[in-house]
Amino acid sequence: MIVVTRIALRTLSAAFLAAALPVHADAPCPGTVYGKGARAICLPMGAASFADEVVSFERSARPAEPTWDAPEQALGEPDYTRPSAPGYVSLGCHGVLVLRFVDNVLVDVDGPDLYVFEVGPMVEATDLEISADGSQWLPVGRIEGARSEVDIAGVATPGTGYPFVRLTNAGKACGGRSPGADIDAVAAVGSALRLSLDSAVLFDSGQSALKAQAHAALEELAGRLRSHGRGTRITIEGHTDSVGSDADNLALSLARAQAVRAFLLERIELPASQVEIAGHGESRPVASNDDEAGRARNRRVDLLVRPGG
Repeated sequence: MIVVTRIALRTLSAAFLAAALPVHADAPCPGTVYGKGARAICLPMGAASFADEVVSFERSARPAEPTWDAPEQALGEPDYTRPSAPGYVSLGCHGVLVLRFVDNVLVDVDGPDLYVFEVGPMVEATDLEISADGSQWLPVGRIEGARSEVDIAGVATPGTGYPFVRLTNAGKACGGRSPGADIDAVAAVGSALRLSLDSAVLFDSGQSALKAQAHAALEELAGRLRSHGRGTRITIEGHTDSVGSDADNLALSLARAQAVRAFLLERIELPASQVEIAGHGESRPVASNDDEAGRARNRRVDLLVRPGG
């Protein structure tokens, strides 16, 4: 799990909108090359492309032996070496693994949007789903291959970010020491930078008017956004904790997103049509609402930034 220090402006990673690029001898990769030969791909985001956090792992009645039963082995960059070594997680006969992207979110772009790196001595089927909130899931389909290239077009809503990926083993082979699909890594190729702002810095409790001390943090943010080019598209999302009614929290989250949008539009020199807002209320928590520390993390404004020229 990645622990993010809470500061006035939580900048998680410089992960940019990108599509996987084929590797050519006369065109060096601007990011990182994964794989070899005809199977090699270039990920311009490099390590920032990969899943960061295990949300849950439901083991089957026939799980893998301990060497291959740790779900954290599906995080980060591919590190498979050989079938007998750790470095990947085996899902088991009917195991279900949910992963989350923290510093970026999966979005639909032209071409492949997601890579699932399956390894091991056998290639086994996996059912793939994506989610914007970790609750409502969109079935993408069944994948099978040493490195599955996935296009989420037709499933994803344009402009929506999907931080969650769910992998369910669909193979019928349940024997051996590491049964089920063997997952080494998951990379969000179609991706948007996610920036998170602490609502306590921006607003008084229950209010949507920006505090005076919020201006410095937003001025700094505007400077960063200006560097991404005139084609940049931004979605500003408001989020709350679970205190209060659903309706009040939804209205407050939308009003806060609108306040941030109005401030930024005066400073980032982008057309208003390229800066959208959304209010999600309490529906997309990033921590538990059972204690104040978790509720504080959930009170936030997220920016999904898709840079352009």
